[in-house]
Amino acid sequence: MRRNLCLSVVTLLLAVTAATQQAASKDFEVTGPDGRRILLKDDGRWRYIEPTTEAKADADAKDAKAEDKDKAKDTGEAVLTLERKIDGNRICRFRLKLVNNLTYEIRSIVPEFKVYRANGVVYDTVFGAFQFIKPGDSRSREVRFNGIACPDIARLQVTGGDRCEMGDLDKFSPVKGKCLERVRVVESDLVRFDK
Repeated sequence: MRRNLCLSVVTLLLAVTAATQQAASKDFEVTGPDGRRILLKDDGRWRYIEPTTEAKADADAKDAKAEDKDKAKDTGEAVLTLERKIDGNRICRFRLKLVNNLTYEIRSIVPEFKVYRANGVVYDTVFGAFQFIKPGDSRSREVRFNGIACPDIARLQVTGGDRCEMGDLDKFSPVKGKCLERVRVVESDLVRFDK
């Protein structure tokens, strides 16, 4: 393969050299068959052009992003849905379901659920734990907000959950937001429901 590459480069150089002799006499760049850039000098010499540090960093960042995207495809996601809204006497309960479509067990995730009034003010925040959900399984749970009727709630927001235990994340992971990145919150017709 290396020999074929060298032959391809030599062939390319000969073709370019012939073309340059006919054209104005100046140095110029071409891309070799392996994708590397080559500087062809006016005097017939040539050399590979090393990418700049910035170009290397851009290429590395692009590769890392593609790798993260592939990893996300492979691992799936957890899906959180709002199943029911149960109105009581100045009490509102929401029934939630978390489906584990990841390739590993969700040992524990404890997101915060915030309810907002129509004016955008947070009325209350409660925690709701989901534990020991094997891949392909689901768990349901209820969160309860006292002192407010369901019609007075304009939004239910999912936040926090940073001390989760799932996959490579555990309660000692220093990063914020990574646990909820793996959970997709599905829109609901019952109330505005989002992250």
